[in-house]
Amino acid sequence: MIEELTTENLILRKAKDSDLESILAGVWSDEKIARTMLWKPTKTEEEAMERMERTIAYQADNHAFFVCLKKTDEAIGFAGIREAGDRVYEESGICIARAHQKKGYGKEVLQTLIDLAFNRLQGKEFIYGCFHENRASAALCRSLGFVYSHSETMRRDWDGYEYVCDFYVLKKTEDKHVNQKHTD
Repeated sequence: MIEELTTENLILRKAKDSDLESILAGVWSDEKIARTMLWKPTKTEEEAMERMERTIAYQADNHAFFVCLKKTDEAIGFAGIREAGDRVYEESGICIARAHQKKGYGKEVLQTLIDLAFNRLQGKEFIYGCFHENRASAALCRSLGFVYSHSETMRRDWDGYEYVCDFYVLKKTEDKHVNQKHTD
């Protein structure tokens, strides 16, 4: 399992206990961010400690990381991919704290996950999903060559919220990513 990935400004690395304060304050407790994510906002320190234990355990066996500033090592988000089929990967969540959005970090993270899926893991397809109303997320993936595939009405587990998820696909040929509509 890959332990760390680096970009120009960021380090994607496995979570550690010392990240609790920054990830709780910047991401996990932010109800505005959680509106277009699948996770429940974390309200108490006890919930945060339990969540951190689950996160560390999950990241140990998966391509999942905390997104940290290279200069300070502060955890400002999380990102990851999981295998969805034979050489098909999908993002398993990408989130950057609001205080660090609009700085190009999301693009750095997604470019790094694309590289992980296609070049390190030899994937042939990358699937990206986002809430329909999350226009910034959709624009991000389209800016990197993803093409709209389809939408599905889904229900969030923790509160039963019904939402529309838009799915985008990026395919790889022998030597490059190809912008093709995904058909199944």
